[in-house]
Amino acid sequence: MTVEELQQLDLFQELSYSEAAKVHAISKTARVNEGEPLFEMGNPAHTFFVILSGDFMIYFCDGTAFTLHQRGEITGWSTVVRPYQYTGTAVALTAGEVLTFDGSELLRLVQGDASLGDKLMGKVYANIGERIAFAQSRSTDVQNQ
Repeated sequence: MTVEELQQLDLFQELSYSEAAKVHAISKTARVNEGEPLFEMGNPAHTFFVILSGDFMIYFCDGTAFTLHQRGEITGWSTVVRPYQYTGTAVALTAGEVLTFDGSELLRLVQGDASLGDKLMGKVYANIGERIAFAQSRSTDVQNQ
């Protein structure tokens, strides 16, 4: 993946070329096999993921689950949000490809560059808000049945 391709992903669209180059320098592309876990609930959060292809399910102990199918969707944001522990489990439903970031390197980059950090964390927090709203709406739906 090139810096320009990275900038096409939603999470990185607001980054300047130099900011995107910093992010690109710490990224790795990984193939994932069907059934392979990305991370497990309760474990220390070490890796942040951006979906490039494939289908993934994230599920939680309360029975809530959702799937990720779109290029650019993120998971593993617990690497940059306290308490730095995965709150769910993610499993590949199909073979796919992900962009991975070592959590400590990503956190160091976000904390060391205020502009880059504001742009990335703004997107991460927006994603967290959307997922919480989804989980709450699903919980309300179940309670009303």
